[in-house]
Amino acid sequence: MRFIKRLLTTLILLSLILGLIYAGGIGYYSNRFQANTKIGQIDVSNLTLPQAQQKIEDYVLNQEIDFVENDQALASIKMKDLNPQFNQSVKLEELYNNQNPNTWIKYFFKGQNFDDTSLTDIEIDYQVLQDKLLAQGIDNAKRSPSQDAFIDYSDTEGYHVVEQKQGTQIDSEALKNGMMAQIQSGSSSVELNEYYKKPLMTSQDSKIEDFLNQINDIVDTKITLDIDGNVEVIPENEIEKWIYFDKDNQVVFDENLIMEFLKTYNDKYSSYLNPRTFNSTLQGQVVVQPGTLGWSIDREAEASQIVEDLKKGEDVRRDPVVVGSGYGMGGNDIGSTYVEVDLANQTMFIYINGQLFTQTPIVSGKDGAETVPGAYAIWSKERDRYLEGYDWVNEKDYKVHVDFWMPFDTVGQGIHDTAARPAYGGDIYRSNGSMGCINTPPAVMQQVYNALEIGTPVIVF
Repeated sequence: MRFIKRLLTTLILLSLILGLIYAGGIGYYSNRFQANTKIGQIDVSNLTLPQAQQKIEDYVLNQEIDFVENDQALASIKMKDLNPQFNQSVKLEELYNNQNPNTWIKYFFKGQNFDDTSLTDIEIDYQVLQDKLLAQGIDNAKRSPSQDAFIDYSDTEGYHVVEQKQGTQIDSEALKNGMMAQIQSGSSSVELNEYYKKPLMTSQDSKIEDFLNQINDIVDTKITLDIDGNVEVIPENEIEKWIYFDKDNQVVFDENLIMEFLKTYNDKYSSYLNPRTFNSTLQGQVVVQPGTLGWSIDREAEASQIVEDLKKGEDVRRDPVVVGSGYGMGGNDIGSTYVEVDLANQTMFIYINGQLFTQTPIVSGKDGAETVPGAYAIWSKERDRYLEGYDWVNEKDYKVHVDFWMPFDTVGQGIHDTAARPAYGGDIYRSNGSMGCINTPPAVMQQVYNALEIGTPVIVF
């Protein structure tokens, strides 16, 4: 009986002692980190929050980071030289508050290690870091930049993907985070190869595929032009040359290249820009040089229209945008009513609706001021006016009154009467010719003036 009482007394005392120890542990660890607690490589066991904060800061400040590239040491920098600003107190306090002091005993047998980012929440002076790296030969300006994957064009391959290229320029933000992670892991070496700036777009990026699909949709657009009775389908390989991507990766078109391409159609079909064959009264078929008569494709306006067609991505057949006169006349933009000026024979013929209305001898430009041959059109009709200018052959000004005036080009050539001239035709023009105009006998000029309208072709050869 006495033994039992003694045993009970001992157990009660032991329980009281253990209870006091447990309660004391709760009190002790209510304001400390638990035993066997590490944050990264730093042991903060039994430390108060301010003590742990200070230990972490001391640990970081005493670190010296070696920068290595391709197994070659390039630089070494002490953390304390980078003016670090510690911002991890909030995270550290969160770790601290999440502890349960009632479970302090178990940490004597099983520790805890917080491998979070609390150590990396440190601001360093980027400029100091860059200056120190630069001083030790690590200079981004001398390093190759990364290149994004992009779509290129060549005559042999068409549109194709050019692979991205990894450069050697350092990503300073990634490097800073990497430095902190290395410190946390207990390493003092940073491999620069791991912190190169990455290409923003790789060949596997879905945008690349989207770009190619977009290009294919554009190139597959069939644009058929009916050019004054001739059919032209714009070739796909030409369309391919016009496409490129701007800095925002948007498809744009080189309208200068489109206009250059349209020049081939103008060279082939335009009546305004090309010599034409003309069936003359006295000489048969002659070649007439281009003047102001005729039509041509308005390359600027047509290029803009082609861009709109390509953006829609729908097949289209239409006439091109043209300027001038005579388009759609089946290649005969002179028609059946016109003026024919035969310089060699110094004769002018007027045809109306295919019938000879009248013919008359004329006097054209003299030597040194020759009438410029070409296909023109009357663009104005005026009566009772003075023609004035400078006679560069005889080096004097002139001013002449005419009753009828019909200009047909843009440099002053026209058809008019000359009351003071006694004779016409023959070789008069060589010694006593005009300054380029077609001098016409007054007796005929009124008849010609009344018969012709603005826009009537004037063929000079």
